[in-house]
Amino acid sequence: MRATVPPPTVLACAVDPQSWDLDEGSYRAGVDAQAECFRCPRLADCRKELSSMVAADTPPRSMIWAGVPFSHRGRPITSDAMLRSYYRRVDGHRGTSRGTAA
Repeated sequence: MRATVPPPTVLACAVDPQSWDLDEGSYRAGVDAQAECFRCPRLADCRKELSSMVAADTPPRSMIWAGVPFSHRGRPITSDAMLRSYYRRVDGHRGTSRGTAA
C-alpha cells in the first residue's frame, strides 16, 4: 500500500499579499484578510512567529500578521473603529498630490 502525500497548501497571503498590506489594500480587503488568517492551517505557526518578532522589538509594520493588523509604527490596531480610521488616513495619503520641490 502506498502512502499518499497531501497536496501543498497554498496560503491566501502568498497569493494576494496586497490584501495583508495596510498601505496597499482597502478596509474591506483587510477585514477579509483577517478572516482568511483565522481559517488558515498555518495560524498557530504565524502566531509563534509574531510572538518572536514582538519579543525582539521587530513587529510587523503596516500589515496584518496572524490576523492582527499593525500600524506603520508596529503597534497592534485593536478595534474595528481604529482599523477603519487607519485605512482612511492611508487613503488620504494615497490621494494627496505631492508637488515637486522647485
